[in-house]
Amino acid sequence: MKLKIDWSKLKSFGFKFKSLKSSKKRPSFLKKVKINRPKSSSLSLSKRDFILLALLILGFEGYGLYHFLLSPKWQEFSNLQTHYAAGQLIAANFEKDMAQKDQYLENLKLLDYKHSGLTKVIPNEIPQEEIVLILNKLAKDRELDINGISLSTISYVSKQDFAAGKASSGQPQNAGKTPTNVSNDINASQGTLSTSAVNDSKASQAKPQLKSDMVLVEDVDISFSGNYGALYNFISDLEKSERRIIVKEVSMTRGTGDLLRGQLKVQYVGYVTPEDKSTYSLDTPPVSGKTSPFQAYLGFQDKGAASSVANSFQGPTPVKSYSPNFHLLLNTYDDSAPKIIMRDFNKNGTEIYSNANGIVNGKLVISGNQDSMTYSYSLGGTTQSKNAKLIIDGGKLLLEVISKARKNEQDMVGLTLDVDNKTDYPLEITVVNDDKQAPRFSLGTQLGSVTVK
Repeated sequence: MKLKIDWSKLKSFGFKFKSLKSSKKRPSFLKKVKINRPKSSSLSLSKRDFILLALLILGFEGYGLYHFLLSPKWQEFSNLQTHYAAGQLIAANFEKDMAQKDQYLENLKLLDYKHSGLTKVIPNEIPQEEIVLILNKLAKDRELDINGISLSTISYVSKQDFAAGKASSGQPQNAGKTPTNVSNDINASQGTLSTSAVNDSKASQAKPQLKSDMVLVEDVDISFSGNYGALYNFISDLEKSERRIIVKEVSMTRGTGDLLRGQLKVQYVGYVTPEDKSTYSLDTPPVSGKTSPFQAYLGFQDKGAASSVANSFQGPTPVKSYSPNFHLLLNTYDDSAPKIIMRDFNKNGTEIYSNANGIVNGKLVISGNQDSMTYSYSLGGTTQSKNAKLIIDGGKLLLEVISKARKNEQDMVGLTLDVDNKTDYPLEITVVNDDKQAPRFSLGTQLGSVTVK
């Protein structure tokens, strides 16, 4: 069943049209309401949320700016500041060092002087050629006849073994010794072996590998003849030699008259490190046309025999050694050694120095008795003090001053020494070779018995 409605018949009803008009305006109202209606909270931000979001974004950007740009640059700046501060400290220290440059150079000269002195006392090699020449010269000066020299092989021992009394490294001491009668051996081999060949032969011998600081040791046996005075003076020269020579044994028998015959054993020592290299060179003495420096001069045997006969009745008397208790050396202003050196003459390692080109104040104080004395001496600000037994020579203490003449007006080196002698023995000061016009040495205040020669 279908329902049909005729809308034209309803036009006369006003309410229906009003109702229709109102129905036509409804969509517009709804649109208006829809436009003014607030949006959903899931799709919109409040002012507070917007501010927080902006701050978060700014925070991320600031972190990235700091982490990737500002932080590396700040670290670089901090490093530069640290390096700059370190550089300033280095520059300040360098400036101080430059201000003390002259003092450092003087200290370097002093160390070089000490090192050269030690290498003279204990060198880093033992040249056997030099041993023969020096022994021969000392014997001639003291009128002692050397009949033969026997050289042992050079031993290499550690410092600890040497201090413990061990004088070899397991090598046979008698291996390679020369016969006692040196002249016969030389004559027998004359012309058969050159000096270079001998050196090559020595170089070819096995040398132990130096693994640490080692001591070189060589024993030398000397066969001699002469009177007591000649032997005494010869041994005294060996012990006072600048080079360290140890006299170990002496054996002798009496011959005709005052003539003595015997054997003398001495020991040469050296100190060597793996870095040391041989720098030794020897200028052989002139041979005066002989084919060998060991060949006897014409008439030498006759003179030697005459000397032996003379020695059987007379000979040199022992010469008393002069050993002062204290030694003072005054050098020139341009000397490579320190300007002033003071030491205990009989003990090593007691030196004090001054390198000032001017008048230096020094002091010497001695107290105690003969068996136990305390002494101290000073140069400027350096002081040396000891408690030891001093040798009383002739009932007096001795101070030897060795000076030098001044070179020019720039040479101002000098010493004023105050002395305080609290002992019962007089102190005698001997001044040698001082400048006559402007003496370098002068005696300041003195207490006790003090005399100057």
